[in-house]
Amino acid sequence: MVRLLILAEGQSEEVFAKRTLIPHLHEFGVHAAVTVLRTKRIMSGGGFKGGVSSYEKIRKNLNELLGDTNARVTTLLDFYGLPDEFPARGETLEMPGLSAREKARRMQAAFAEDIGQPRFIPFLALHEFEAWLFSKPEVVAEHFGKEALTTALQGIVDEVGSPEEINNGPTTHPSVRIVGLVPQFKKTSDGPAIIHKMTLANVRAACPHFDEWLTTLETLGNPAGAIQAVA
Repeated sequence: MVRLLILAEGQSEEVFAKRTLIPHLHEFGVHAAVTVLRTKRIMSGGGFKGGVSSYEKIRKNLNELLGDTNARVTTLLDFYGLPDEFPARGETLEMPGLSAREKARRMQAAFAEDIGQPRFIPFLALHEFEAWLFSKPEVVAEHFGKEALTTALQGIVDEVGSPEEINNGPTTHPSVRIVGLVPQFKKTSDGPAIIHKMTLANVRAACPHFDEWLTTLETLGNPAGAIQAVA
């Protein structure tokens, strides 16, 4: 069985990985484990976890995971809020005419080149983890017992084209839109619970960038595919 280590941005992504993603990958012969990005080491041991404070911290965490030479390593980081020094961020965001997915792919390629390790599979969620909640608005509405949420959430998706196209402005990124509609929304509990209810099949059908990543991870369970995936 292939081993995979997942570096997650925060607790929401960690819960999603443990509850939904890791059991799914196990069915494909991939034994995965998740760790949360550690942002600051403290004297008593361990560190503060969650959130991206600098690219240096991302790189340090990744290199620690890549020290396990028997494992593949991937990331579950938000495209939204990446530090300015992230590889290719500045020039990519300034390029006109690129779709969100094209921008993410360019930055993932630059990320992989900077890390320089064939066992590394970069992934940036467009534009953040909470965008996947827009994949099936009726599930969100049912979760909160608010039927009107279906129309409100679907309206946002229809306006931009897909959940992954919901932009990364400070007042318009996915999680802030959800909180605007559901003030009681709790990212670390409601988010992973809703995605688990709506199933990965619905998320990947609505979010092609996520689907591409998930397909790559599933393929790791096939020895021939695993070589191709990191070539």
